[in-house]
Amino acid sequence: MDALKPKAAHSWGELINEIGVIVLGVLIALAAEQGVELLHWRQQVNDARQAIRGELLDDTANAFQHRAIFKCNSQALSQLRLNLLKSGPAWKGRPVHYDALALSWSTSAWRTAETSGALAHMPADETGGFARVYQVLPALTDLEARSQDDAADIDLLAYDQTLADGARGRMLAAIGRAERRNVLLAQGTRQFLNQSALIGVSLPDGAKQKLQARIGPDGGDCYTPPKAD
Repeated sequence: MDALKPKAAHSWGELINEIGVIVLGVLIALAAEQGVELLHWRQQVNDARQAIRGELLDDTANAFQHRAIFKCNSQALSQLRLNLLKSGPAWKGRPVHYDALALSWSTSAWRTAETSGALAHMPADETGGFARVYQVLPALTDLEARSQDDAADIDLLAYDQTLADGARGRMLAAIGRAERRNVLLAQGTRQFLNQSALIGVSLPDGAKQKLQARIGPDGGDCYTPPKAD
């Protein structure tokens, strides 16, 4: 009959000890989970940071190319305007040395970091620095697209044709637009390069030299007016 007697109730001390063990176990589990999550986000942030910096480094090469050809584009457009104003109705086609670049400005690393939540775990000043660089890119992309339209009009001057006053006016207007966008692209890429430098992203000297060698010492195939006899 003794075997059927219920066990004696725990004392308050034993009950508190058991509750303490349970609470401690829960706290340890929560701490471990938070530790794993912290390590996860730390890795995510590091990966996002490296991807963004690599992407911006590629974009600085694009910006450098625009800066490098600015002077030659200015000279070429100025010379085209002068030739148009001097020309009679019969226009003799000649090479057009205006280079309207259409480059690939990448923002995929920034967008990925934004959608993954990695940006929210970066220091605010670092995220702000990245944002100030990327906010320049839409304007540069738009200017490049519009410059392509200008170039399509200006390239017609490479062919012999008869220029009525209306056609001459349209060509002069296209040259004027191209000049303004050439200046805006130079200003925008300078802003991009300055903002990139502030966050420690700059094109290495060796890469600059390679690009400059490809573009040319004066910014590409600059137009040189023929010397007078």
